[in-house]
Amino acid sequence: MSDSQQHQEPPQERPTEQLLSYWLNMVDTLLTQRVNESLAEHGLTRAQWQLMNALTTRPQSTEELAHALPMSVAGADEGPRTVKEHLDELVESGWLVTEGDLYTLTSTGRTSGERVAAVVEELRADITEGLDEQQYETVMSALQTMARNLGWTRS
Repeated sequence: MSDSQQHQEPPQERPTEQLLSYWLNMVDTLLTQRVNESLAEHGLTRAQWQLMNALTTRPQSTEELAHALPMSVAGADEGPRTVKEHLDELVESGWLVTEGDLYTLTSTGRTSGERVAAVVEELRADITEGLDEQQYETVMSALQTMARNLGWTRS
């Protein structure tokens, strides 16, 4: 048997041989795992990064920030299970401050967020490798359409 025959890739199944829910769950699980591994080096979870990212534009309340996270993300990480718990950890870390009910990034949080944004951008490039911009836009548009079909509304 030749060397090329010994190292052949197994035949790939057609993506449509699995249910849509299979691929959505698979991608979400792998994405969460990969993002959490990368963000852990910076002391963050995926949910905490998304909260910090939402705060780059303006201070927001717990309620507003809860809408910034997909329903399942707040409790998807090990550790904090609610948006409030994630926010409390970020305050304890010195990355956020509270003024009444509003959360704001500190200068440390903003600087750290900029560093983490570069890591997240690298991850996005790795995750979408092999997709051109049009394919990426098609995937995103299709996912948004399915979410709307299932009752999601942009808040």
